[in-house]
Amino acid sequence: MSLSRPLGLLLAGFILLGVTYSAITPLFEAPDEQWHFAFMQHVAQGRGLPEQSLPLQHLARQEGSQPPLYYLLAAALTFWIDTSDYSATVRENPHYGFDVPGVVNDNKNLFIHTAQEKFPYHNTALAMHMARWLSLAMGAVAVLFTYRLTRLVAPHNENAALAAAALVAFTPQFLFISSAVSNDSAIVALCAVALYLLVRALRVAPTWRDAVLIGIAAGLCAITKVSGLAMLALAMLALIYINRANLRQLITQAAVALAAFAIVAGWWYGRNLALYGEVTGTRRMVEIFGGRVAPLTFEGWGAQLREVFETFWVGFGWGNIRAPEWVYWVVGLGALLGIVGLLIGFWRVVKRSRTATPRIPPVRSFQVYAPLFVLAAWALIIFLALLRWMVQTQAPHGRLMFPALPALAPLAVVGWMQLVPRAAQKRVSQAIAVGLFGFAAAAAFMLLLPAYAYPTRLDENDVASIPSRVDIRFDDSLMLLGSSVHPHPVDPRGALQVDLYWRVLKPMNTDYSLNLAALDENYRVVGSRNSYPGQGMLPTSLMTAGEIWRDTYWLPATAPTGLVQVSVYELKSQQNLDAFDPAGNEITPIVNRFAFPR
Repeated sequence: MSLSRPLGLLLAGFILLGVTYSAITPLFEAPDEQWHFAFMQHVAQGRGLPEQSLPLQHLARQEGSQPPLYYLLAAALTFWIDTSDYSATVRENPHYGFDVPGVVNDNKNLFIHTAQEKFPYHNTALAMHMARWLSLAMGAVAVLFTYRLTRLVAPHNENAALAAAALVAFTPQFLFISSAVSNDSAIVALCAVALYLLVRALRVAPTWRDAVLIGIAAGLCAITKVSGLAMLALAMLALIYINRANLRQLITQAAVALAAFAIVAGWWYGRNLALYGEVTGTRRMVEIFGGRVAPLTFEGWGAQLREVFETFWVGFGWGNIRAPEWVYWVVGLGALLGIVGLLIGFWRVVKRSRTATPRIPPVRSFQVYAPLFVLAAWALIIFLALLRWMVQTQAPHGRLMFPALPALAPLAVVGWMQLVPRAAQKRVSQAIAVGLFGFAAAAAFMLLLPAYAYPTRLDENDVASIPSRVDIRFDDSLMLLGSSVHPHPVDPRGALQVDLYWRVLKPMNTDYSLNLAALDENYRVVGSRNSYPGQGMLPTSLMTAGEIWRDTYWLPATAPTGLVQVSVYELKSQQNLDAFDPAGNEITPIVNRFAFPR
C-alpha cells in the first residue's frame, strides 16, 4: 500500500520522536519494563514460556501471566544477544519516590544507571533497545491503521484521517510506551487492525475470507494482552448485526471467525486453564502482584480516575513524571469539545432524518453511522474492563485505556469537525497535527529528559565562586565545599532549595546516602529528606576522584528560620561518616542558615 506524502511525514515524525524517547529514557524506567524484559529473556534463552507456579522460578513476576505474542517476537529478535549482565544492570534506587511537589527532577529514577547503557549498545542494553524498536514498529502500525480506519469512518475527509492518526502518534504517553519494552503498543496496533477490518465489514458486505481475517485479528489481540480478548465479543456482535437478515451466512461467518480465533489464541487460554484452573490467568497475576485490600471509596474512585486521565496523556517514568496542571486542563477541554461535537453531530442526524422528504428511517440512519457506534462500543468495553481491573488491584494507569486509542482518536476528530466550518477543516486538521507534534516534542525535552539529568559538573575555575564555603570533609571520601539555601520557587513558604557543592576526594566502593535536615533555632528537626547524590542519579560508587558537582534538593521546613545540616551515611548500617572542619576537628555538619520571607 502506497503512502500519501502527508501520512508518510506523519509516520516519519512518529518514528523520529519515538527513537528520541527511547534514547533519552534510561533502561527500565518505563512501567514494569524490567519484568517485560525478563519474560522476553526467559523465552530468548530457550526456557519456554514462564509458568506462574509459586514460588516463581523466573524474574518476570506478574508479567509472566501476560499472553506471549510480543515476547515471542522480541525473543526472536534478540535470542543471539548475551544478556547475562541483566541482573547486574538492574540496581534499584533506595530513595526512589520521594514526593517533591511540582515538575521537579528529584529521585524520579527507580534504578541506577551506568555507562553500560550508553551508545553503542551491548548485551542487555542492546537487547533492550531492539525490543523497544519492536514496540516502536508496533506503534507505527497503530498510527497507520488508525488513519485507514478513519478513512472508512469519514471516507471523504482525508484531513480528518490525518488528524486522527496524529492524535495517536503524538499523544506523549503513547510515544513513551511505544518506545519501551512493553506489550502495550502491540495491543494498540492489533486493535487498530481489528477495528479496521470490522468497520470495513460494515461498509462492504464481508465474505468468508473477511471473517477469517477478523477471527485472526481478534485472536492476535487476545494473545497479546488479556484485554484484547474482548475483541472477539465485539467481532461477534458486528457479524450478528451485518448478517441479521441471513441466518445461514451468519452461522458460516461466525463459525469460521471462531475457528480462526481458536487456532491463533485458543492454545494459550487452554494452557491457562490446565495450569491455573482459569482461562485468563489473571487471578494468579493478582496473587503475585497483590490485590486490593479494601474497596475503593467514592473519593478514592475520583482520585483513581483522575490518575487514569492524567497518565493517559503524560505520566512518564513509573507515572511520577507529570506535566504542569494546566496541560491536563487543556487536553481535558479538547476531549470535552470532542464529546460535545459528537452529540451535536448525532442531533443533526436525527433532525435531518425527521425533516427529510421522504423521511429517512432510523434503521437506515444507524447503518450509515454504525462504524461510530462500533468505535464507541469498543471504547466503552475497554473502559469497563479497566474499572473491573481497578476493583481487583491498584491499577490507575492511563495506558490500560490505550487499546481504545484507535477508536477514541477518530471519534474525537469527527466530534471536532462538527464544530468547525467545512471550509476551515483542512487548516484545523493540519493545526491539530502540528500542535500535537509540538506537544510531544516539548514533553520529551522539557519533562522526560530533565527528569533523568545528572547534576551540574564544575571545574576548578568555578570553585572560587562557590557560596558559603565550609570545606567540610566526610572521612576521606567527600568534601562539601559550600552551599546555597533559599526558599524553593515551587513551594516558597514550606520548603527550601538547597544547592550543595561537592568535591570527590577518592573512589568509593560504597553507595553512601545523604541526609539533609532543617533544624529550628533550638536544633530540633523541622524537615528532613534522604537521597543518593545527584537527586538519585549519581551514587558515590560512580563518582571519580577530583570531580566537582553542584547538587540541588527540595527540603521541607516548618520553622520560619533555622539551620541546614548535611550528613553522609551508609544506608544498611545507618552509620554516619565522620565530618571534619578544615582544621581537622570533628564537627556536627551544620552547613548554612535559612529564613523564609515574613
